[in-house]
Amino acid sequence: MRILFLTVLAGFAAVSTVALARPSSSGSKDAATLCLDGLGINHPPVCQSQEASRFATPPDICQCLGPWREVKAPYCARDEKPPAESADFEHARKDFADHNGASLFGATYQGKRMCVQLGNGG
Repeated sequence: MRILFLTVLAGFAAVSTVALARPSSSGSKDAATLCLDGLGINHPPVCQSQEASRFATPPDICQCLGPWREVKAPYCARDEKPPAESADFEHARKDFADHNGASLFGATYQGKRMCVQLGNGG
């Protein structure tokens, strides 16, 4: 009886470990995670990747640790540059995220997409 109990317990432990190792739904290869405070200032998210690579690849899991709001943004194209950080840009970014469900997809500022360069915070 004790052997059966230990076998079942080991099985539950293995299933739990696999479930925890799987990337969460907050991980997305096509969206960067920004952690915006109340003024629109971006704080770096904590990110983890399942694969090691010498090339810049999007992380699997990013989350905001702290009182910041998680906002999704598109990655910039290969030669595209995001708008320069400024107080006006931060306000515009916050306002767009407030009115578009915590997403910066489709947002522009001074003719540039509000995108995130790969390798800069999830």
